[in-house]
Amino acid sequence: MRAYLDLSKNILASNFSRLTFPYKLTFCVTYWCNYKCKTCNIWQRKPKDELTLDEIKEFFRRSNKFNWIDFTGGEVWLRKDFTGIVAAAIENCSNLAMIHFPTNGYLTEQIVRGVKKILELRPRKMTITVSTDGDESVNDYVRGVDGGWRRQIETYKQLHSIPGISVFLGMTVSSLNAGEYDRAFAAAKAKCPWLEPTDFHMNVVHESGHYYGNHGSGLRESDKDRVLEQVKRYRDLRGFPMSPVSILEHRYLKYAEQYLRTGSTPMRCHALHSSCFVDSW
Repeated sequence: MRAYLDLSKNILASNFSRLTFPYKLTFCVTYWCNYKCKTCNIWQRKPKDELTLDEIKEFFRRSNKFNWIDFTGGEVWLRKDFTGIVAAAIENCSNLAMIHFPTNGYLTEQIVRGVKKILELRPRKMTITVSTDGDESVNDYVRGVDGGWRRQIETYKQLHSIPGISVFLGMTVSSLNAGEYDRAFAAAKAKCPWLEPTDFHMNVVHESGHYYGNHGSGLRESDKDRVLEQVKRYRDLRGFPMSPVSILEHRYLKYAEQYLRTGSTPMRCHALHSSCFVDSW
């Protein structure tokens, strides 16, 4: 309870003043990736000299006031020590209320085995997003790996059966799959009958030269109206938000609509104010 109260206090305080320590960390643990997504060029990098597990443990020993950590990549499970990285955060950050990481879902057995090992450390809340950017044909085209969708869905199914975690399907909407949500949802539901719109997470593709290296490959101006319509429809399908996660989703989707209409970011930057980004170097 203390960790959640600390997170709530920091979220509230960050709206009025600069915090002495950011409550949220986004930690890119590796730039290696085994997919070849057409909306992201991280996979083209050949990283070396990434932080070792001992260096990451030292980082969390010194920086241990985070309430919320997003681990990301690349593909986080390409680091064979990823469970050790998460363990370092859990063991050192006493007020850590939430852990989240995305995965492309290709390494099903390794992912499921690793998640079970992390759960032995009893994290307060762990959320996992498994990527899916369309039905089988669209997803595999966008993500550049034949047979990827089937592995992604299998990973989602197996993770969904594990008590103690929240798992979602994540769809990044771009010019390549604008208007494909209904087909994506129907294809996934045929394999996962329990699926509801709230089991999805939708985000709009982000173009970034320094991170994704994908300028010009995300969203064409001519497709903005189609993407806007898709986001609005998905927000309506989710219904009235009834949980903290749903409230965050609702707020994001509303801001995404505003961004698509105006081209301006609808909130001020919070980097090193309430959040920070650390990369694998």
